Formats: sequence, structure tokens, C-alpha cells
Amino acid sequence: MSVDQEKIRQKLHFIRENLAHLEQFKGMETGSLKSDHIKEAAAVRMLQVAIEAVLDICSHVISREGWGLPKSYLETVELAVQNGLIPQEMAQEYKNMAKFRNRVVHLYDKVDTEELLEIINFNLDDFKPFISNVLNRYMS
Repeated sequence: MSVDQEKIRQKLHFIRENLAHLEQFKGMETGSLKSDHIKEAAAVRMLQVAIEAVLDICSHVISREGWGLPKSYLETVELAVQNGLIPQEMAQEYKNMAKFRNRVVHLYDKVDTEELLEIINFNLDDFKPFISNVLNRYMS
């Protein structure tokens, strides 16, 4: 069974849309974001769902390609790396994304505003190699 291109297209659009919204938080001071609970919650949620969309694409491709049956998001990332969907040199960054997502979902009171802003300021481009790989492999 081949990958569902429309499903992937929608998820890629969703990732790009959330990353574009997250750009507005770049350069923001920690205290400024922390004092605006609505903006802070929005930033956390946008990052969470962008990561979840990456993981959803990985899960979909892994299933359709028959690469295995991951039991966790970390295993999903590992299988995606092993099969070239995620660049080998970025394996740790994507594992960190999965861990961040898990913390946001399960330990929502433990999200550190400084860490959130660090990710927004320095790691949003980490999504680009994955997006490129998916586009080149499944959408061309």
C-alpha cells in the first residue's frame, strides 16, 4: 500500500503554518512571554502540534512502507532515521522533539518558558530537512 499523498500534503501544510506562526515569538524576552499566559500557551500548543504532525507523517510512512511497528514516538523517530526519512545527523534533534512533545502532553505543568523560547529561536529550522525529505521522496 502506498503512502497517502493528500494526508501527507495536509500535515506538511499544517507544520509549515504552525512554524510560520511560531516565528512571531522569535526574539521575545522570557519574562514577556511568561507574563502573557495566552501567548505562552499558544506557542507551546503550536510547537506541540507541529511535532505531532512530523510524528504522524513518520508513523504513516513507516506503516505504509512496512518498516516496522514502533511502540513509542522515540522508536518512530529511530525507524524514520534508519530508513532515511529523517537525516541521520539530526536523529538526536528529532528524538528531543518527541521528548518535548511527550512532556507537553503528559507533564504540562513542567514546560519551561526559557526552553520553549530557545527552541523557537534556534530549532525551528530543524523541521526543514524532514520536510524536504518527505517532499522529495513522496510528493514528486
